[in-house]
Amino acid sequence: METTPRPTQLRSLEGRRVSLALADGSRIDDVQLVSAGRPPLETIWVVVSGMDTFLSVAQVVAAWEPYSHRNEAA
Repeated sequence: METTPRPTQLRSLEGRRVSLALADGSRIDDVQLVSAGRPPLETIWVVVSGMDTFLSVAQVVAAWEPYSHRNEAA
């Protein structure tokens, strides 16, 4: 699990299914990371249950690829 991801670390997960831990203590599990943003944008674009959702990069304290999806990519 990555902790306090930098935008470049998040960009390495673009196009993959990820889980996110947020600064408020909540989690968003098994979502599609569409874009981790590019300067000057500081938003992350994920698809949650078929809905486009935009989060501030500052909201994300950890990001990781769920174990089951890492095995599928291998």
